[in-house]
Amino acid sequence: MEKQHLREKLAELHAALQDASSLDEESREALREVMDDIRGALERGHKHESLVERLREAVDRFEGTHPALTEAAGRVIDALSNLGI
Repeated sequence: MEKQHLREKLAELHAALQDASSLDEESREALREVMDDIRGALERGHKHESLVERLREAVDRFEGTHPALTEAAGRVIDALSNLGI
């Protein structure tokens, strides 16, 4: 159940990323990479503590300029925490 919740939050984050047209390419790519790594960890059943830290670092780049994207990323971080990642 918690993994499904995380998948849903990742989908929301992906949608918010698509809507953030003014986000610079470097920030966009950093966020895409960590999202891909989170999906990969879910598929393999691995837990990587660095994923939350990497997501937080990506969010730091656009936190003040993209509140919807920041909020969506925060929900993914919460879901990761609920899974013990």
